Amino acid sequence: MWFLHKILSTYLSFWIVCCFAEHRPPQRNSESSQSLEEVFMKLFSQRRTEQINAVKGILRYDEKKREIMVNTVTEKIFQVIKSSRAVLEGAGYVPGLSEFPENEKTRDALSNILENTSLFGDMVLYIPDVTSSILSTHNEYEVLLKWSLLFMNQTQLLDKKTIKQMSLVSQELNITDRNPDYINPYKKSAQKIQAQAQREALEPKPKKKKKKKLPRGPRLTDEL
Repeated sequence: MWFLHKILSTYLSFWIVCCFAEHRPPQRNSESSQSLEEVFMKLFSQRRTEQINAVKGILRYDEKKREIMVNTVTEKIFQVIKSSRAVLEGAGYVPGLSEFPENEKTRDALSNILENTSLFGDMVLYIPDVTSSILSTHNEYEVLLKWSLLFMNQTQLLDKKTIKQMSLVSQELNITDRNPDYINPYKKSAQKIQAQAQREALEPKPKKKKKKKLPRGPRLTDEL
């Protein structure tokens, strides 16, 4: 089970780094709430790239190992989101209305929700069949995810790439209507359709038989 230990260590280390990155005491003499918010958004945007690369790394494993990894990480993600939600609600933080939190504990909870929701969202897009199965058997995860996606959109703290990514997540989960051209190439069903289309494209097309021209006889107009 070394592979499981490896992915857990990687994820937990990353999660700890994310949390402690926000555990910097605010420099009240030189930094305002606005500058804290700017630093927060910049760090979050940088970590998004790391998160996406980490999820893509899971795709290198075979299906069985991948499923174990996603299940284990998912359990941890929703534990963090649930506890962080309680902290924010206890602090009276309302996304989009409250000022950016200067309180360290509140700020950490906000960071945890944004980072863990976006991380699971990445898995929804890149490992859709496994995450779909998990959500279908864990209703509490699905309810919490819908809440956290809405929460994220209301914070006004997301960069453009994350906004687009989370929009795709909502479409993938049918939380919002899908665009007419929406397709997830990582789904098995989509891959089968694509493979079939490629096979058909490679198959030689039958040559059309030329129609024999019949000799033309006298026309009716010639008789009139």
